[in-house]
Amino acid sequence: MKIIGMAGSLRPGSYVRRLLEASARELPASVDFETWDGLDRVSPFRDGPLPQRVDELCHTLSAADGMLIVAPAYSVLPPQLGHALNWMASRRGGAVLVGKPVAVVTACLHAHEAMWTQTELRRALGAAGAVVYGTDLVVSPALSQFDSDGRIIDPEFRDRLHSVLDGLCAPSLAKSAVRKAAGAVPATT
Repeated sequence: MKIIGMAGSLRPGSYVRRLLEASARELPASVDFETWDGLDRVSPFRDGPLPQRVDELCHTLSAADGMLIVAPAYSVLPPQLGHALNWMASRRGGAVLVGKPVAVVTACLHAHEAMWTQTELRRALGAAGAVVYGTDLVVSPALSQFDSDGRIIDPEFRDRLHSVLDGLCAPSLAKSAVRKAAGAVPATT
């Protein structure tokens, strides 16, 4: 199973990026995880040929089984993340998310802050045909949320995250088990 991760923040050392990395560490060992880092070069949706970065993103997602997006809690989506979602939802983007599970994690200081970001992400991803699993995690963007290995410290936080990641991984892991079981059945003559 392959999951593509995307941080909705452009800053390399941002809390959102650290949360994406920590979330990836919570995925089952059988999951192949890759972070897509081209968000800063995604142009706004427009007519004309598909931009190179958008084409790259669409090819990457078409080869994946699902997606994990970690975004900051704002009243609107960060512009580049909105641009990427618009391209993914368009026909020109190749409908790369149709039927695919996408986990959305938003980090915020107060529970109500993530409501708008979750709503916007769910709307955009739903328009792209994705099956969305999401949670808002009320945490301070302080370094004390992670241990020295970059793992999440708070057990309640990890439990909430696991419920979303389980939804993300369940469809593909179930398909994989069915394929293995089907391959293990001896042929009859």
